[in-house]
Amino acid sequence: MKKLFLAAAALVSVVLMACGPSKLEMQEMSSQCDIMVEVRQVLNDSISLFVGNTLYLNSKQVLGETIFPLLVSTRDPMEIEKLAATDVVANEDAFISYLRKASPDMVNFGIVIGETAAYEIGFDETKTVEMLKGIFKKVDGGSLVLFHEKGGELTNAKKLY
Repeated sequence: MKKLFLAAAALVSVVLMACGPSKLEMQEMSSQCDIMVEVRQVLNDSISLFVGNTLYLNSKQVLGETIFPLLVSTRDPMEIEKLAATDVVANEDAFISYLRKASPDMVNFGIVIGETAAYEIGFDETKTVEMLKGIFKKVDGGSLVLFHEKGGELTNAKKLY
């Protein structure tokens, strides 16, 4: 009986693994994103960082009903430690314009929920994803993929549209 149970459990786990995208497929999906928004807890800071085509969104900034005004500092990927001025992004249209600086023809977006985001008291992943999804839907066409990250690696991916 135990052997039958173990065989069934192994079969179920193999089937579940086959349903999700592989590590290579997730990397490919993330590389196709024009803009990535990584939501994570940033200790000892209250701003978000925009590096290259990735916005590291501080989970403190998504706790309210809206993320605006959003405090963002754009950093050069080659000199990430070099401090830069903090921009205040007032609303959704300004946010889209801000992101267009890095990718003028952006249509494909990715949202990465970092493992540390859940450590922020009051963080609600569903609410955050819906808020960002509403903003990105204003950009015609394209796609939105939700990723989860643990230990610096993508663990799963789900295409939202």
